[in-house]
Amino acid sequence: MPSTTEGLETTKRGTIVVDEDGKTSIDGVYAGGDIATGAATVISAMGAGKRAAKAIDEYLKVKGKVMIFLD
Repeated sequence: MPSTTEGLETTKRGTIVVDEDGKTSIDGVYAGGDIATGAATVISAMGAGKRAAKAIDEYLKVKGKVMIFLD
C-alpha cells in the first residue's frame, strides 16, 4: 500500500513515516503498528494506537474527515 499511495512518505525499510501522533505526510491519513515502526511489541502498537486515536479525534473536531491505515 505505501508504494501505491501518491504523496505518502516512506522509509528505506518500506514503513510509513509518521509523527509522534501517527500522522503521515498526507493530511488526514494516520498509521500505526508494524506499518509505521516495523516489527515491534503489541504494547508499543497499543501505545501508538492510543496516541493516534487522540490525534484523530482532534483532527475530526476541526476537519470532520479521516482515513486510517493500520497493520
